[in-house]
Amino acid sequence: MDGEDTGLDIEDARGENRPGTALERIKQVSNALADAARRSRVASRRGSAYSGGGFKARSGSRFMRWLAIVSFALVVGAPSVVGAAYFFVIASDQYVSEADFVVSSASSPMPDGVASFTGMPALAIFQDTQIVTNYIHSRAALEKLDQSLHLRRLYSEPGVDFFARLNPKKPIEQFLKYWSKMSDVGIVMPAGFVQLKVRAFTPQEAHDITQATVDICESLVNELNARMNSDAVANATQELERASKRLGKALQALETARNQSGILETSKSADALLLLVRDTKSGLLAMQGQYEAQLRYVLPTAPQMRELSSRIEVTKKQLAEIEAKLTSTGSVDSSDPTLSQSMTKFGELDVERTVAEQLYAGAAASLEGARINAENKMMYFKTFVSPVVPQESTYPRRGLYSFLLFTTCLAVWGLLMGVSAMLRNYIA
Repeated sequence: MDGEDTGLDIEDARGENRPGTALERIKQVSNALADAARRSRVASRRGSAYSGGGFKARSGSRFMRWLAIVSFALVVGAPSVVGAAYFFVIASDQYVSEADFVVSSASSPMPDGVASFTGMPALAIFQDTQIVTNYIHSRAALEKLDQSLHLRRLYSEPGVDFFARLNPKKPIEQFLKYWSKMSDVGIVMPAGFVQLKVRAFTPQEAHDITQATVDICESLVNELNARMNSDAVANATQELERASKRLGKALQALETARNQSGILETSKSADALLLLVRDTKSGLLAMQGQYEAQLRYVLPTAPQMRELSSRIEVTKKQLAEIEAKLTSTGSVDSSDPTLSQSMTKFGELDVERTVAEQLYAGAAASLEGARINAENKMMYFKTFVSPVVPQESTYPRRGLYSFLLFTTCLAVWGLLMGVSAMLRNYIA
């Protein structure tokens, strides 16, 4: 009865109620029992795996446990302990000195499209500021600092820990990389001023290096201004020199002509000679009229007539000489230049002098304009936060660096253990 009841239950569970012989019923019961036993074994195996851990019931579980412990000690424990010992015991204190300055122009440039919407400095000011910030990390600036402060010696003192100090035998390129790590410079937006931070191993050295860096930046701005001013006014200065020489030659030629001719002003001399000619002609006409009038009553051989005739001849001779001085059509031959020739020569010299004076005035105005334009483009270096001697070390951040080292090692260890577990599951 027990066997029959079991067979009936199994048939009911499978939903089967087939008629047949006793042998068929026995086979069906046997298959059902085998299936139930297989399911029981699988369920018991899974339960033991979850209750005993992932590797407990598997081969090599003890090796994996030892591997986890040893790898944790090597990957996490030892580096964390060594790093903490270095940061808290060996690492040298590093002091930071800060300076803030701004590079501006003499005239406020017109705001560009970006500045109009964002309020940031115009592109011209930003470019000038970039010149200074890039110069700080340049080889030229580093060589000037090394020359004035012996920077290589300050960063390679024996008292500094090995990992933080500079190897003095390294070339200048490696020294420049080290200097870039020990100094931080950036442009603070939207104000556009430069913030400089320099690290050193003593407070006074940090202050001195920062101050020297600010000084060489100011010297750079002054050199750029001098070069800009020189380039801007060089052509104008040369043009003014040429105009000055031409004006000097014109004035010298005019002075030489005056000395040779004995005439200061040809117009005034011409007016005086014309007045003299007019008066002489009037006197000559008067004497000729007197002579004609007396000739009716007195003989030409009379003494008064001979005297009057002689005076008339002298006056005519004087008038001819005066007219000869005025123009070359006079009856008296003379090697001296006439007043008309002198006026022509003096006119040419006056024209040359006038042109030279105008050129000189234009060159002087151009030079002054070039100077004003150069002054408007000049850069000004203004330090509003001067370097001070720090009182407390800022680097290294011992607790933070130790924690970061521990978390990094822990992450690496976890990654390694995860990879090893995946490989073991794959192999097993």
